Amino acid sequence: MKNFDSVLVTGGAGYIGSVLTSKLIENGYYVRVVDSLIYGDKGISKMVNDGRVDLIYDDIRKPDVLENAVKNIDCIIHLAAIVGEPLCKKIPDAAKQINEDATFRLVEIAKKTSKRFVYASTCSNYGSSNEVVDENTPVSALSLYSETKVNSEKKILSEKKDGFEPSVLRFATAFGISPRMRFDLLLQEFIRDAVIDKKISIFGPNYWRPLVHVSDIVKACMLIIESSSELVSGQIYNVGDDSQNFTKIELGKLIQKYLPETKIDIVESKKDPRNYKVSFNKIKSKLNYKITMTVEEGIKEILEKIKNNEINPAETEFSNMSKMTEKVKSYSF
Repeated sequence: MKNFDSVLVTGGAGYIGSVLTSKLIENGYYVRVVDSLIYGDKGISKMVNDGRVDLIYDDIRKPDVLENAVKNIDCIIHLAAIVGEPLCKKIPDAAKQINEDATFRLVEIAKKTSKRFVYASTCSNYGSSNEVVDENTPVSALSLYSETKVNSEKKILSEKKDGFEPSVLRFATAFGISPRMRFDLLLQEFIRDAVIDKKISIFGPNYWRPLVHVSDIVKACMLIIESSSELVSGQIYNVGDDSQNFTKIELGKLIQKYLPETKIDIVESKKDPRNYKVSFNKIKSKLNYKITMTVEEGIKEILEKIKNNEINPAETEFSNMSKMTEKVKSYSF
């Protein structure tokens, strides 16, 4: 059911954002995107050029940009962020400014003008656990990235009131094809190394990760904006499927199934202590959410694109690290 006419997508030209923007347009929404286009506009350029998307090409750290972005907007899907611990660690000041300060500012503005606010968070917030975790499990931020996400979740949910409906989506680790492709995500990184080096180095082989296809992340976002207030306001939903929890070594062997010449190199290291197996029962039972793509199907999808020379995993444009550190600086306001 369509509850709103207009949607603002922050980070709408990104890996998830470009797929989401296309789906919103397809479903008949007026879409405004605010994006600094650090990774380019390839994902949305056609939609902008033919007038289907209203683009604000600017930085969300600027208060006036946010004020203009939310004007006459019913619903906000907030994706814009410095994503992942390696990048946050490299540019910590900018990470806090974008992931936390700008989010807090956006919420303060949005609660006066918009009805629904959907926040893109992460299952990384669960940190490390030997038990299956769900939305009631206490979070445990083990990195600056997770810390900014946990702090923002608390702020957003605390603003729930009549007329302002915040929701938090904790995404499993994303994978899959997007117009703004990335090969620095766990599964894609393994595939890239297998294709280029014929070797995958796995740190913490028995650590668990849940994964979800980018199109199924978009499906969850659409469900949240099109569901009733009672089901989404003030709620946290993990986004993924129980069947798509894997240990890292299982992921390596699944890739090896399709690239049998690949060597798996096990590296015992505490470099990344995150270890979490996640329950996705809540979103399945409450919103009738079902995934459409498995990890194995995603591997085949990506390998087919590489085989057909549609994407080259060696290109640096597919890494957030290479672009972001060149262009993002800290701001003072």
